[in-house]
Order: sequence, then structure tokens, then C-alpha cells
Amino acid sequence: MILQKKYKATLALCVSIIGTLAVLPMVGRGFFWDLLEAAFLASTVGGLADWFAVTAIFRKPLGISYRTDILRRNRARIMQALVDYAANDLLSAANIMNVARNINMAQMFCAYLVDRGGRGRIKDVAFTVLSRAAETMDTVYIAERVWPAIRESLKSFPLEKFLLRLFDMLAEEQNRARILHVALRALRRTLHDANMQEILMENIREVRESYERQASLRTTVIQAMDLSDARLKEIAVRHIDAYLAAMLKGEGEAYERLAAVFREILHSLGKNDSLKQAIAAWKKDSFERLDLSAQFALWLERNVKGDAPFWREPLFLLLDAKMDEFIEKKSLQRRVDAMFKNLLESELHDHHAVITQMVKERLESFSDDELVAFVESRVDDDLQMIRINGSVVGAMAGMLLFLIAYLVERAVG
Repeated sequence: MILQKKYKATLALCVSIIGTLAVLPMVGRGFFWDLLEAAFLASTVGGLADWFAVTAIFRKPLGISYRTDILRRNRARIMQALVDYAANDLLSAANIMNVARNINMAQMFCAYLVDRGGRGRIKDVAFTVLSRAAETMDTVYIAERVWPAIRESLKSFPLEKFLLRLFDMLAEEQNRARILHVALRALRRTLHDANMQEILMENIREVRESYERQASLRTTVIQAMDLSDARLKEIAVRHIDAYLAAMLKGEGEAYERLAAVFREILHSLGKNDSLKQAIAAWKKDSFERLDLSAQFALWLERNVKGDAPFWREPLFLLLDAKMDEFIEKKSLQRRVDAMFKNLLESELHDHHAVITQMVKERLESFSDDELVAFVESRVDDDLQMIRINGSVVGAMAGMLLFLIAYLVERAVG
């Protein structure tokens, strides 16, 4: 479009010059030829004048340097005017805020989260930022500094009260029954274990030998009844197994006695001040010497850093919850919108000089040729229209002046 307008303007000037030269031999041969000569001559003068004026803005027409090449010669003044206009008028804090106040920024952010994939991008950015922060973390240094605080927290934890309270909780009927059931099942499995069988065999052998040493007749009786060590072990295991099986049913006098004894033991442990003091002393002594900073540093290295740290999913859940809350609550959106606009206005007033500096640096980055090309690309279309209008208006003015002169000449004889 710019080249087309420039072509039209040049064509109009050429037509004027050619027309002037063409009708020049016919001057004085009649009203029509004189009128055409006046129109073409005025059009040529107007077109040349406007061409010179337009060209003088950007370069030196015909090599004439006086009052030409205006952009280069007045660069500093033009730049300052542009900076002042852009920073203090076009991009003033008041103008920016007038536009910003008419925009629902919270609603725009909701649309970004819901329709434009903003939720995923925010989560990715948050994870990337925190991951990079975690990668720079000195886990050994942090562990050495944090572990003493953790140790003090462990030392202050009332472990003795907790354990004594635990005994009271275990003494409750439901918990007590479960513990006894587990213990009896474990005893029953242990009874049939090979190592336990050997222990029973050794004890039965010792008991039998001790029994036989007390009287020689006893050996004869045992042999007559075929009570070998293996036989005695089998009988003992069978009776003990039957006893434990009956106890596992949770019924009978024997089970009730066992449960009562176990309950009393737990209650007594829960009220034992000596045990409480012993646990407190053990806790103080053990935790005072306990140093797990190296293990803590290794845990941090394995679970805080890397592509799948332990905090990744909790972070995403937290961000999802906060974004869902923001999308659902209009009152929250209004508060955030107002907060953001107040913050924007405050920052604009406090740092408006940054805008001025940005505009100034951007304009100063142009060389003289780049500045000329930039400005010319923006206004050349209108400037070429001035050249076209100069030729057209010049032709009309030439004809009008000729007609006025012609009529005056006829009127005064």
C-alpha cells in the first residue's frame, strides 16, 4: 500500500511536468490552452514543493542540507518528545489504571485456569521453581542445623506418660483380649517349632534323670510303662496344645484367671512411678546421645530432591484446592481483583520511572537509519497523500487564479 501511494504521488508529479512541457508551445493560442498551462504549471509547483517538504523530513532532497533531514538533525529533541508523550501521557499511571479498572482480572484468571490450561502450567511452574530450590539445598548443612531442634522436640515429648497411658489402654477388655489371643496363638505355633521341640526334649530328659536318681525302682516303672523321652514329650505337647486351644476360645475359668492376671499387670504398669521415672531417665540419656543427622541428611537427599520428591503430590493437591476455591468463590475473586488492582496502582506510582526508562532505551536502540525507516513506515502513506493532494490542489488553484485574472483583465479592458 505504501509503495502504491508513493507511485501514485510520483505519477501525479510526472503528469504535471509532462503536461506543462506539452502545452507550453500552445500558450497564447487560446483560452483553453492557457487554462491548461496554468493548471499544469501550478500542479507541478505544488507537487514539487510537497515532494521537497516530505523528502526533507527523512533525508536531503537533491543534496540540499539546509533545513532538511529533519529526523536526524532533531533526533534528541524528537526522542525526548516521544518519551514524554509515551511515558507521561499515553502510558501514564492514570491512563493505565483507567483501562485496568474496567477489566475483571480475577475473571480473566479463572478463564485462564479453566479454558486455557493455566492450572497445569501453574503446577508445573511451581514444581519447577521448588525443585530447583531443592536441588541447591545443602542437605548435610540443613540436617546438622535442624537435627538438634528435632532432638529437643523428642526430648520434650512425654514418652513416659504416653507409655503408661498405653498400658491403661491395653488393659481395656477389647485390647486385652486381642493381645491374649495373639500371644496364645504365638505360643501354640512356638510349641510345634523344631527348636522348641529340642528344648522340651532336653528338659524332659533332665527331669526324668533327676526323678530316676531319687529311687532305682522308678527307672523300672518308667521302662515298664514305655515312657521314653520322646513319648513323654509327645504327651506334654499334646496336653499343652489342647490347653492353649481351649484358652484361644476365650472361655473357661483358666482363661478368666489369665485375663485377670494380665489386666492387673497392665494396670500396675500404668501406675508404676518407678517405671515412669526409669523411662524418663532412659529417654533423657538416650536422646541426649542420639545423633541421626547423617541419616536425616540422607533422607532429605533421597526424598526432597529428584523428579519425584515426597512433597510433589501434596503440593499439587494444595494448588488444586486453592484454585478450585478461587474459581468457586465470587467473594474471593472480588477481593483478589481489588487487591491486584491496588497493587498495580501502587507499583505504577512508585516505579513509573521504569516505564519512562524502558521507552527511552527502546527508542535509543534505533540507529538514525532505523529510526527514519521506522517513522517512515508508519506515516509515509499519509505523507504521500499530501504529495498527491499538492498536485491536485495546485492544478485547481492554478485554474482558479487564471480564471480570476482572465475575468479581471476582461472587466478592466
